[in-house]
Amino acid sequence: MTDSVSHSFRILFVEDSELDYTLILAGLSSAKMRVDSKRVENELELIAALSDEVWDLVISDHLLPQLSAARALEIVKNSGKDLPFIIVSGQMGEDLAVESMRNGADDYLVKGRLKQLPVAIERSIEAAKTRTARTLAQQNLQTSERRLRAFALHLTDVRERDRATICTEVHDEIGGNLLAARFALTRLERVVAAGSAARQPVQLETDIREAAELVQKAVDASQKLYISLRGNLLDQGIVAALEWRLTQLQKRTGIAAHLSASPAEFHLHENVALATYFAATELIENVEMHAHSRNIWCAVFYISGNLTIEIRDDGKGCTLTQLMDPAKFGVFLARERIRSLGGTLDFDTTYTGLETGTAALITINNLEQPAATQVAT
Repeated sequence: MTDSVSHSFRILFVEDSELDYTLILAGLSSAKMRVDSKRVENELELIAALSDEVWDLVISDHLLPQLSAARALEIVKNSGKDLPFIIVSGQMGEDLAVESMRNGADDYLVKGRLKQLPVAIERSIEAAKTRTARTLAQQNLQTSERRLRAFALHLTDVRERDRATICTEVHDEIGGNLLAARFALTRLERVVAAGSAARQPVQLETDIREAAELVQKAVDASQKLYISLRGNLLDQGIVAALEWRLTQLQKRTGIAAHLSASPAEFHLHENVALATYFAATELIENVEMHAHSRNIWCAVFYISGNLTIEIRDDGKGCTLTQLMDPAKFGVFLARERIRSLGGTLDFDTTYTGLETGTAALITINNLEQPAATQVAT
């Protein structure tokens, strides 16, 4: 047995004999095992003890006037606690002992031969710890698998959504404006070819302005598409990027977007800016898709290398359990992006400033200011 003097075990005894209980405790004390214990004799006392207190082990007599070891083992298992269970008895046959072990008991000892009890206790407790660790590992694996499946679905959704958005912008905004510009230029070509430009200077100027405006709209649309694909953080800064993202949200959905920033412009290292922007974008998209809100507020603060971004809405609200659902991969991905920077992403689902809604707070401290900021042309 290992040196048990440094250990203290809480043991629940299912025993009707006060004398046997005292003798077992004395034997454990002689083995330098410190024990904090309690004795129960019936089902109600056992259930209450399991519910009200924390135990490391249960030791049960085989047969009590009001309870059997088999029934005690069943109660312990039904409690949902993976507690080691040792049977000590002088009246239990080998067949019954084997059956009890098959049903979940960790060990069986004869009362007259309890010198091995300290070893059995430590062995059973270690086995229970191993079972608990294995169960936790299995749960973590299942959670990871659910998140992986959610990630695959999330990527598919994002890809299809981005593809649809790009197709719409290319066809409607860029293609439509360029087609209209072509018609305007064709009309100008006819006017010039007919020699009537000098006779209709006002109309000519109007047609030229219209064609120029249409071309500019196509240029603006192509720049917007570029920003949506790249983020444009290095060129404009995160405040400008978030302003653009919120403006697009307001145009597309009618949700009133409100942005405040202090200072109004600052720059971050590229990896910090990209991760933070895309995390904030995930949160904004979450509001768009699920909150059913009328307003969204985004507040950005950058002071002495400490960055905070608060995104809140006045929508229907949700619980932390819903936000932490592995299937909600967007929130998980946002949290992991911020965590990779040493920051935190927290939620307040009981935001007191509004009757309903949710607030998300991104916090990243001790950031270094880029040595120089290059503005792309």
